[in-house]
Amino acid sequence: MIRKASLWVAMAGMIVIGLYQWFYATTQSPISEQSQERIIHIAPGSSVGSIARMLADQGVLTHPTVFNIMVRMEKKEHKLRAGDFKINTSWTYQALLTHLIEDPEVQYPITLIEGTTLKEVIAVVRANSAIKADLSNQTADDVMHLLQLTTSAEGMFLPNTYFITAGTKESSFYLRAYQALTEMLEREWAKRQPGLPFENAYQAVIAASIVEKETGVPAERPLIAAVLINRLKKGMPLQMDPTVIYGLGDRFDGNIHKKDLQTPTPYNTYTNKGLPPTPIALASAESIYAVLHPENSDVLYFVAKGDGSHYFSSTLEAHNAAVRQYQLGIKP
Repeated sequence: MIRKASLWVAMAGMIVIGLYQWFYATTQSPISEQSQERIIHIAPGSSVGSIARMLADQGVLTHPTVFNIMVRMEKKEHKLRAGDFKINTSWTYQALLTHLIEDPEVQYPITLIEGTTLKEVIAVVRANSAIKADLSNQTADDVMHLLQLTTSAEGMFLPNTYFITAGTKESSFYLRAYQALTEMLEREWAKRQPGLPFENAYQAVIAASIVEKETGVPAERPLIAAVLINRLKKGMPLQMDPTVIYGLGDRFDGNIHKKDLQTPTPYNTYTNKGLPPTPIALASAESIYAVLHPENSDVLYFVAKGDGSHYFSSTLEAHNAAVRQYQLGIKP
């Protein structure tokens, strides 16, 4: 009987040793036989067991029990994070655990394009699958109140590509893009050219938004800014078509008509002198720089040449000649 008991103990010991060796070898082996990269999502509050089962169900973890036991043996179950993670199935179980604890989450891009309106920005943010909606209706007023502004939130974000993690709140994103603009504007406003006709940095953003909409040629920005600033200094109406279009809103049919130029709105710079009450779109850092450092020129007019660029003039006579040449096709 003693020999039999000893034999059973020995066999049990061998089994335990064998299981341990298999367990250790498995933790050092690839988590799946099929090599692939996958993005996996760990929901907030997920247990180690549920994470292991989820990975197994998605075909990226061959032995979920091994992963479960390994995490618990190392007492790291409370260090696992929620979020999206890119994993490679050639990793070992130990490498997977280290990745889920220490490495950054997957980053998703949101691009805010210069020249777009607040309505378009809201649509872009809401369409991003990584964003978590936390504003009631995500209307323009919601965003304005979030940023603690007393006027519109139009144009109050810095155009850029931002990277976010899954579950980022829309309110956090708006605050981040707004802070990026205010920080950049604070730096550039302090270095502005003297003698500009702006009472504050907000007026510079308004002017920059007009410059942004007036040209698609980056090199023209300082000259467009010079026209705008020279007109402000002389008390001339700006007469910038993009402001008229913005003021028309949904009434704009795609073509600007003479009646549109005569339609009174707060944004009609043909009927109103000075800047419109708010920006009309997102202004790039380059357009903001242009209005704070305009070209040293006496230009007051410009006309589209038909190739995306403009012809600039300092006198009405020269401007009218340019209109005849570039708009009416009458050669000088």
